Amino acid sequence: MGAVLLSPFYILLNIYLFFRISTWFATLSPLLAGYPFIVPFLVCGTLFALTPLFGAFGRGRFRTVTKRISNYWLGILMYALIFLMIADLGRLIDWLANGRQAASFRTPVWRIIGAAIIGATAAVTLYGICHASCIKTVRYDTVIHKQCSHPPIRIALVADLHLGWNAGVRQMQKVCAAISRMKPDLVVFAGDIFDNEFDSIERPDEIAAMIRSIRSTYGSYACWGNHDVEELIFAGFTFKHSKTDNLQMCRFLEKADIRLLEDETILIDGAFYLSGRLDASSKEKSGVVRLTPDELTSGLDHTKPILVIDHQPSELRELADAGVDLALSGHTHDGQLFPGNLTTRIGWMNSRGKLVLDNMTSIVTSGAGVWGPAMRVGTDSEVVEITVRFEGLRGGR
Repeated sequence: MGAVLLSPFYILLNIYLFFRISTWFATLSPLLAGYPFIVPFLVCGTLFALTPLFGAFGRGRFRTVTKRISNYWLGILMYALIFLMIADLGRLIDWLANGRQAASFRTPVWRIIGAAIIGATAAVTLYGICHASCIKTVRYDTVIHKQCSHPPIRIALVADLHLGWNAGVRQMQKVCAAISRMKPDLVVFAGDIFDNEFDSIERPDEIAAMIRSIRSTYGSYACWGNHDVEELIFAGFTFKHSKTDNLQMCRFLEKADIRLLEDETILIDGAFYLSGRLDASSKEKSGVVRLTPDELTSGLDHTKPILVIDHQPSELRELADAGVDLALSGHTHDGQLFPGNLTTRIGWMNSRGKLVLDNMTSIVTSGAGVWGPAMRVGTDSEVVEITVRFEGLRGGR
């Protein structure tokens, strides 16, 4: 329903963009203002604008191609509109400040402005595409103040791989290489391993083998994210969904030697707990109500460190009050595309990085993959290396 309601808005934005571009072409040459050029241009533009529709409801190779084009197109559209609206805002300010009619769209100055908008859009797009495939390693240290004689552990935290349309074998080679260089004791996949449709993954067995080859002391663990469910997505909206325990996704995790924790807790090496939560969207998607933080930690020995994997960092205060020592999350992508990273920092207590909340540390990663537009601007694709030390009680706790 959301996609249906917003579709007129999307259509108007595309019309606005194509009108401005065609007007700019007209300033370059009268030949570019005629039907022999404008009609093919509008046909091509319409096809690009319709790629989200083709990608959602198409079939076979056609669907794959149009889905990937649509992911690029959404990013291009976003930045083209931002730059164009900045130019139009400047034109409006000039009109208000000088009390005269603003310059016509067909004046020579718009040749320069139009070229600058197209150049800036192309530059940001190319940068965003290339930057999204670069994997950065980020390191954090944290101390858990509990009577635990266990030596320090190194955790590799990965989230938001979104395997499928935007991420495949080449991206996973970089991710797995970065994890292996850490020589981790524990590997944690904090949700959104998949991009909703398992069949969109090319060579999944090869990717599973790569993950299985990662060597760690205590193995690999995961929790589900909101996209780890088979469902049809159109322009960011869900049209259908099935149970979170999708068989193909579960079998992939088995082949990759990843243990899935669904509101479950295990004791590792007799020294510390690791819990994996169902995602906050689980009730909406599958009708399953996840445990509250208090329910999750009830019955545990709270003298031992408690580590929790929770895809969305949405209940940090509740986790801290429930006695959790370290919460590991993803989901936010740190906004993925500027200026989105500014809004996520407003909407989340911890949108990325390390936050100490009473006796709990929250670490949120911006993710190793992307969703929707296949770009990153102003944010990084990353894997996180966390060194956890145990130093006994603090202040008589």
